[in-house]
Amino acid sequence: MPRIVKVLISVLIISSLTYLLGWSSVFTVKRVEYGGITNPLQISAVEKKVGNLIGTKLARIEPRQSARSITSLSWVEQAEVSRNWFSSSVTISVKAREAIGALNGRYIDSSGTIFDPVGMSVEVPLLRAPTPAIGLEAAQLFASLPEDFRQSITSMGARSANDFSMEIDAIIQGQSRGLTLRFGDADEIDLKIKVFKALIERKENKNISTVDVSAPHAPIVK
Repeated sequence: MPRIVKVLISVLIISSLTYLLGWSSVFTVKRVEYGGITNPLQISAVEKKVGNLIGTKLARIEPRQSARSITSLSWVEQAEVSRNWFSSSVTISVKAREAIGALNGRYIDSSGTIFDPVGMSVEVPLLRAPTPAIGLEAAQLFASLPEDFRQSITSMGARSANDFSMEIDAIIQGQSRGLTLRFGDADEIDLKIKVFKALIERKENKNISTVDVSAPHAPIVK
């Protein structure tokens, strides 16, 4: 076969594939599937970011670009977009952030990221702070606490970056009761928790309402 014929055939094949993939209606999106999220509000928020993909040419969809667009949503931790040429479908997998606390109507995850509670309603401790910056420090302290201890906290406040306090649902002498824990700064976390646990186990402290471990070597109970 002459060389010119081979070249013409190659050009024809490439042109046909280009048309088929980029312009023909054969490879267009017929279905969009979601993974990781089922809440209609979250799905709607993602759809607004990527647009209506039904009928879009598969070749014109940029998975990485679409994923980056989705992760711009504050409540999205990770996102992945993939195309299936055989089923003419697009799969969008989303990992939503998990809230560990609430601050001023927004949520905070374990990384200290503040995000909007789109389609979420979870029971998490309230964090109170005079400024967002101090609120973020409170969230970071909260996230650094041992999980078993963190679960006993119903709310957490901060008057400054060196003055944190917590409302604790503690088990004292076999009974559940609420008390205030003055924690101080974010230093010596393990020691402060150890001192707190030791204090509430002492019989003479069964009726206390406040524990101050801001100076863990000289704690105060009231």
